Amino acid sequence: MRSDVAISVKNLTKTYRIFGHPGDRIKQALTFGQKQFHKEFTALRDVSFEIKKGETVGIIGRNGSGKSTLLQLICGILKPTSGSVEVNGRISALLELGAGFNPEFTGRENVYFQGVVIGIAKEAMELLFDDIAAFADIGDFIDQPVRTYSSGMFVRLAFAVAIFVEPDILVVDEALAVGDSEFQIKCLNRLQSLVADGTTLLFVSHNIYQIRRLCQRVFYLQNGSLRIDGKTNLAIEAYENSCPVDANGQASHDKSVIAQSPEFSFTSIGIEIERSETNDKTPTIPEKVSFTLRIEYSIANVLLNGLQIGLILKTQDGQRIFGLTSVLDEIDLPSIAGRHVVKVEFNPNLLLPGRYLIGVSAFDIDYKHQYGFLEPAVLFRIKPVFSNGLNAVGTVSLPRRWHIDPSDKV
Repeated sequence: MRSDVAISVKNLTKTYRIFGHPGDRIKQALTFGQKQFHKEFTALRDVSFEIKKGETVGIIGRNGSGKSTLLQLICGILKPTSGSVEVNGRISALLELGAGFNPEFTGRENVYFQGVVIGIAKEAMELLFDDIAAFADIGDFIDQPVRTYSSGMFVRLAFAVAIFVEPDILVVDEALAVGDSEFQIKCLNRLQSLVADGTTLLFVSHNIYQIRRLCQRVFYLQNGSLRIDGKTNLAIEAYENSCPVDANGQASHDKSVIAQSPEFSFTSIGIEIERSETNDKTPTIPEKVSFTLRIEYSIANVLLNGLQIGLILKTQDGQRIFGLTSVLDEIDLPSIAGRHVVKVEFNPNLLLPGRYLIGVSAFDIDYKHQYGFLEPAVLFRIKPVFSNGLNAVGTVSLPRRWHIDPSDKV
């Protein structure tokens, strides 16, 4: 392996034997392989790549696509069925929550235990301990058995240990999903600092914002195969487009949260746009181009106590961006029997490239009775203006103007 390569993976395959009954394992052994009492499941299939030192690589894909299996093979926790993995440098990993921690040990004891596991002497860990404890910020729990920890405390301590042992390669598997938002920000800032100092990072997350922020390159795994190894935006676009929706951008109802009452129902919800495109049946809106949400609803032959409709805009991973109701916008909606259509135009469109969902709900005018809700009601994608993927970071682009004051001197 070349000196500038941190990880080299060649034709990596991992197949599991699945036995229907514990006794089938014994039968399999006694027949010396002449009869098969198991089924085989290939979690990873013929995967090859090289990661250079200092690279930040995101790994994305649906649950069951092979992400965690790949990381466990790289870390040496699993042995491959075929193929090879070579690692050049000290590796520190955050895999399953609390993995590697002894639940009966205190947090302090587990810090030193982790040092032994990765080959760091106790004296060296003592020099790092105060920094680890300060970053974890779990107070007196550092001297309590970790079996008493909440999931958040687990990840705080595990993350602190992983980043302060000065790894050459850091592997993170969805660990940040457990921590609170303040801790996630602190972790992301620390990860960026490590990357700037030359640490190689492998980062698995369903949070696309975090992938965009940290990763220069992304692996998109699908059904155990490496479908895409490329630039971050290209891989994310392919991943986001793999989520099934109908021709109007409406989410499949078997995966939506639906509630409707006898007197009210949402009959049709979709996106309207003059310059629309279609990509895997998902409405695609060019960045900065306005769009309209069309809502059709039906009221039975009953008298409602007024009507207001609420909207919630979220990122694909569920982060709330914006919410409103027709009452807050001082809109008087029809509340008599029959079918009605209301449109909400978003102009200007401030959303940055990515994939988003909108949920809808209906209430009486006093918020005392909910007539119905549907989430997600619509899925859509914002397409970047620049083909090279260069763009701002986040979910919205705030209107702005830059000024340079010639009178200011440093």
